[in-house]
Amino acid sequence: MQKRIAVIPARGGSTRLKDKNIYPLGDKPLIRWTVEAVVKSNAFHKIIVSTDSDKIFDAVSDLPVERHTRPSVHATVKSTALNAMINLMENYPEKHDVFAYFLPTCPFVSPEDIRDGVAMLDEDTDFVVSMTNYTEPIQLACVMKDEWVMPIFDNLECGLTNSKFIKSYVKPSGAFYMGKWDKIIEHQNFFKGRVKGVVIEEKNAVDINTLSDIMYAESLLKMNLSEKKS
Repeated sequence: MQKRIAVIPARGGSTRLKDKNIYPLGDKPLIRWTVEAVVKSNAFHKIIVSTDSDKIFDAVSDLPVERHTRPSVHATVKSTALNAMINLMENYPEKHDVFAYFLPTCPFVSPEDIRDGVAMLDEDTDFVVSMTNYTEPIQLACVMKDEWVMPIFDNLECGLTNSKFIKSYVKPSGAFYMGKWDKIIEHQNFFKGRVKGVVIEEKNAVDINTLSDIMYAESLLKMNLSEKKS
């Protein structure tokens, strides 16, 4: 039977939105949404909150989670969640079969999506990443240098802007990154090797970094509540 560990990395020093990881969303702190979804998935033997902040851990300390004190070198503005997670793995006293981490800024990930991701990690799969659809066609993307417009793809130059010429693309939603322990250590990445994706519905693929994102998430919560009442 696979031994699986889940980590929620949440540093205290957010810049664009002060105290982002414990900012109120609905009736609870932001991080609590993600932690509760991971707990309800019943997919992991151990759940850890990796943080340098007592306030952040206090927001979820009543749940069945353990604390990992995030080293200061991995709690700066320039540090990445991936590097922090690999550092945690390399210094963790017990190796597991599956390692997954969940960003606390993606509050609407569902226990069902998490279970789907774990189920995809079969013997032929190295990693599973949450994905979401691009809402705008990337084939129309351009860059500008000074005032000059330069299309990235051929569609604009060839007049192929009709929807029948536009292929749908996906991107990482940020909600979760799962993989086999040895493969993560080997590749130091979740997009090398054999990678599968769980497509998260657009309404659940919210990633919160600013106050505007909070306001958008609040509107989705109100919409969902009104739908349940009707």
